[in-house]
Amino acid sequence: MSTFTFAKPSEFQGGTFFKPAEHMNDLALLIEPKSLAKDRPHTYQNKTTTRDEVTADVTVFPTEESLDKSAPVVIKNAVFTHFMLTDTLQKVGMGGVTVAVIRKVPTKAGSGYAFRDVDASTEGKVGNYYVNREKAITEALASVPDFD
Repeated sequence: MSTFTFAKPSEFQGGTFFKPAEHMNDLALLIEPKSLAKDRPHTYQNKTTTRDEVTADVTVFPTEESLDKSAPVVIKNAVFTHFMLTDTLQKVGMGGVTVAVIRKVPTKAGSGYAFRDVDASTEGKVGNYYVNREKAITEALASVPDFD
């Protein structure tokens, strides 16, 4: 059995659009922005405007069990398009990381989706997952031989 992990072409293509309404009940989202595409043309109801799009990997903790057992769902290359979400992710920075929940908040134009802080206990559990994940990656890379 091979232990080699091949890169998947799907990891380098445009990802799925992140639908905030589908994640409003999640207990935590670990979001790692990877790239920013500014002023992308977008047509909605026959009106074309531009918007910024942020591509990020999202680790979703939908339940208390997923938090307690460090058993999240991972969405690679999720594309964020909602203004308040992309604005926050731009501030986090490409290569950064944040932990949040999604909430619908009132705006001047009605309502919109926004990131909000998680409670300290949830942040700690997600933090443990992240530290252990990064440690496992570092250990795995340390065992890769130097072929030079």
